[in-house]
Amino acid sequence: MNTYPRLAGFASLLVGLALLCSGTALSAPGKSAERAFLLTPFSRVALIGPIRAPVEADLVAKEVATAIATYVATVNDTLPPTEFPADWILGGLEGDITIEEAILRIPTPYTIDPILPMSPLNRKKVNVVEMCNRLFAQKALGVAPVVDGDPSTYIVNGHIHAPALPCEVAIYAEDRFVKVDMLNPEAIFTLFFTDVLFGDQMQDEDFAAAIQELPVQVGEEIRTVIELALKTNGIKFARQTKALGPKYNKLSQVARVVADTPYGSPYVHFTYQKAGGGDFSATDVTSVAAKIIETLSLDGVHDPSLDAQLNMTDWRSAREIPLPIPGNLVIEACSPTNAIAAMGLGLEHATALPCEIAVKALNWDGAGGNEVLMITYLDPHFMFSAFFSDAFKDLSDEELQEFLALPPLVLEDLQTIVEFALTPEGLGYALTPAEQVLYDMLPGL
Repeated sequence: MNTYPRLAGFASLLVGLALLCSGTALSAPGKSAERAFLLTPFSRVALIGPIRAPVEADLVAKEVATAIATYVATVNDTLPPTEFPADWILGGLEGDITIEEAILRIPTPYTIDPILPMSPLNRKKVNVVEMCNRLFAQKALGVAPVVDGDPSTYIVNGHIHAPALPCEVAIYAEDRFVKVDMLNPEAIFTLFFTDVLFGDQMQDEDFAAAIQELPVQVGEEIRTVIELALKTNGIKFARQTKALGPKYNKLSQVARVVADTPYGSPYVHFTYQKAGGGDFSATDVTSVAAKIIETLSLDGVHDPSLDAQLNMTDWRSAREIPLPIPGNLVIEACSPTNAIAAMGLGLEHATALPCEIAVKALNWDGAGGNEVLMITYLDPHFMFSAFFSDAFKDLSDEELQEFLALPPLVLEDLQTIVEFALTPEGLGYALTPAEQVLYDMLPGL
């Protein structure tokens, strides 16, 4: 397993990667000093207000979220005025779902109307709009080459990054304003794709140039879509470029937050095979994902024997149907108890939720057919440290210890739910015991 002390002797590698984040010229190879930059996981895009009445501000936040979601769902971005290479679509709109139902509502520990007591109707929620772009997703997940037309530039093991997608935008009322925040694609790529950034593929100048341009373009397009959605709906806003969340000033800090996780990775991977042999069809993968969602439930009501094994019994799926990420199906699991605790550390962290689980069939033996089923979790240890650590300074020692005790409980619960779902009775066939697979996310370090 990677450990942070090993990073000290590889500062020259970090210099070569700093261009991805700094956008400035590199130092000469071999110099020991790292080039400084600034990345944060979240960025503020727009500010609407001031709105003096808290109840009105909350209503405006919902209207803004609906306006953005509707624009994403109904406007073809490949046409003027944007003419992007591919259209952005609204995540979660699959199946018999309305645009309003596709918006996630993350519960917080705060009231909408501060005069009234907390209640289900008076609990403030953060509105989260998920945006997907097939072209960018294909490149990020190794389904399409990073350099158009160059088959040598597919991201190696791209499929392992599926839970890091899609792109999310949070809209909420706070301090008399409606705030619109987004996940920062450059930071997300840097944090979740360290196996690429520190890998051999970066020695290819064309690949390195294209991969550094990719998250920048993603960020610019998302910001453009948000601003056009607001303008189209006559919503007045102030453009923002505010960095939010933990600050990363060196790539060694990024490497450290990865290395300090239990498995040296933002992800936890488990593989299965059919006990009786055979491949996993697309139908099998769809059925597995559906069974996990059914086991999670949509309302937090589970089989009592499952609840007896869980640390938190209010787990549920955020959606009836998994998100179709190229080559994967992604399930979004939520625990309101955990979400409320996390939102107590700052509403700007909302796009770091919910917990995501990817389901994929793989061909590992090269003999044709997908004989392996992979379940990938975002590691809660990584998510808490990489996305919430800026708020730790405001916690007492007791509060911090209580918060840091959550990640192993969250991962344990998610694994328990998945194992409960993947039974012969549920699937119609038996699987081999889960086998954990580790990928080197810090190659050469």
